Amino acid sequence: MNADKIALNENTALDEKSQIVETIRAIDDFYRQADELYRQTAWRMGLPDCAFDIVYALVNEDGLTQKQLCELGFSSKQTVHSSIKRMVDKGVVELRGDTPRTQRVYLTGYRRKQYEAHIQAVLAAEHEAVAIFTDEEQRQLTSAMKRYINALNENLSALTFH
Repeated sequence: MNADKIALNENTALDEKSQIVETIRAIDDFYRQADELYRQTAWRMGLPDCAFDIVYALVNEDGLTQKQLCELGFSSKQTVHSSIKRMVDKGVVELRGDTPRTQRVYLTGYRRKQYEAHIQAVLAAEHEAVAIFTDEEQRQLTSAMKRYINALNENLSALTFH
């Protein structure tokens, strides 16, 4: 009887580990699929990924610093700086301010109208995608994701590497 209990406990533990691995893979797949959807959307707009993130942010709030754009777009300082330099050269954005620290990035007039319409369409698509969930499902989804991110942050922060 004891051997049966041990075997049952081992199988339960394996099933739980298997479920956890399956969930991690599903979460990773969701992130990859979302990244790919936005990458394709950026490509259809004629923008590299980082430029799309910059335009997306500037349509919502024009006049951001490069630091703010890094934080909003999940890109490194160097990537954002290079992307902005190319966007300035193409007339997509302009920089205003006296020093690099105080400079803010603005969409140019013509490009602002063009990209504003595109980003509004993206925002509408995002809105429609979330609207498939009931209010309660939306709360559960955001609550579960917050719990996951908080737990992941706690566990990854506790890691030490030598």
